[in-house]
Amino acid sequence: MSAAITADALAKHYRLYRQPMDALKELVLRRRRHEQLRVLHDVSFSLDAGDTLGVIGENGAGKSTLLKLLAGTLHPSSGGLKVSGRVSAILELGNGFHPEFNGIENVRLGCALLGLSAQETEVALPGIIEFSELGDAVYRPVKTYSSGMYVRLAFSLVTAVDPDVLVIDEALSVGDIYFQKKSLDRIREFIDKGKTVVFCSHNLYQVKTLCRRCLWLDHGKLRMIGDASEVVDSYMDAMRERAKAAETEDAPLVEHAAGASFLRAEFADASRSDYVRGERLAMTIDIDPGRVVEARELHVGVVIMRNDNIHVYGVSTLIDDQALATGEDGMIHLIYELPELSLLSGLYSFYLYLLDDSGVHVMDKRENVLPFRVRHSGDEVGVVRLPHRWRVIERASGTP
Repeated sequence: MSAAITADALAKHYRLYRQPMDALKELVLRRRRHEQLRVLHDVSFSLDAGDTLGVIGENGAGKSTLLKLLAGTLHPSSGGLKVSGRVSAILELGNGFHPEFNGIENVRLGCALLGLSAQETEVALPGIIEFSELGDAVYRPVKTYSSGMYVRLAFSLVTAVDPDVLVIDEALSVGDIYFQKKSLDRIREFIDKGKTVVFCSHNLYQVKTLCRRCLWLDHGKLRMIGDASEVVDSYMDAMRERAKAAETEDAPLVEHAAGASFLRAEFADASRSDYVRGERLAMTIDIDPGRVVEARELHVGVVIMRNDNIHVYGVSTLIDDQALATGEDGMIHLIYELPELSLLSGLYSFYLYLLDDSGVHVMDKRENVLPFRVRHSGDEVGVVRLPHRWRVIERASGTP
């Protein structure tokens, strides 16, 4: 399959002058008077015709710059870029619209810029106006439009010219819910027709749902590219780790009691820490009861935490009425098992607490141990998959 987009070491930088006169002085004196701001660093990737690519990253990561390069509104500072076929893009809000022209005049101007002839424009015009649902507002100057009206007109225009490559920035987020759904339905139609789509959004659910592949930019550099679900999950993991690091620089100190204490905690399958939802996960826990006379006077609490400090689940042997006992070596050996993981994608870890028989006093603890990753292939969102079912019922008219 031929490539619709090929980027080879794509880079973009800008010259920053302290004052406008410095640009003239630099030209005349042949002496550098600017600083260079690099917003995109050696980004390389290819996208097959008919494929869908999501672009994600934090603000300032270079996403909009990359999309402008793909749309042809910017030229790269270095590297190569080849985009095959007609490209249509919606980037900044109202980009390309003349504020004094009305909606129809701007549509005609936009169609001309996209390469349509006057005859083709007149054929496309009714459909564009109808899809935008702006009514009589199309006869008003666009400077009087709200942000939502800008988006309606811009999206109707760029998707009406039957492009080979459709590039969409975050602009759809400012539209109302009804038009967002209508726009996403049209994007799906393009995908079904085998068009190439590049979709940039902070709505990661939409990226996972619409796109087969995903590209993650981090400070202008390509951090990861691949399957959309895997890239989005990795990005979310990284954002949660960053938020957690911002809250505290050091992991909590482990307090050891003079008596009973944890000796060891490890996965039953020590060779792995990556799991898929539905798989079995088991952890072995070894405890030194110390001076405790009876093992049944001890209890173990287990808490699962996600890496953004979301408290997922906690339970203890006291809650489950599970008595502990010492083995032949005088130690306590315990297995904590999750027969079928119900967790959704994310990074998690265990917090272990050794409790007295009241379940209140903490004799020893191990926090943020045995980190593990969970992946799931579906589009469900949240922390866990809850067992559920749907039923469609019919009620006679007038009944509650």
